[in-house]
Amino acid sequence: MSVELTAQTSPETAVEPEWEPPMPPTDLIFDDGEPLESNRHRIGMNVLIRSLQQA
Repeated sequence: MSVELTAQTSPETAVEPEWEPPMPPTDLIFDDGEPLESNRHRIGMNVLIRSLQQA
């Protein structure tokens, strides 16, 4: 028993245009005027930044 393989030519497939995601909106709200961090958080961040600069 032998298995015969036949090569089938497939018709050309249509090339689909590359999908591009839609552009996000550019008018997003990024600030409401109220700082989210307290003075304690700001001091902690400043200490961290200074320690990294000295390292």
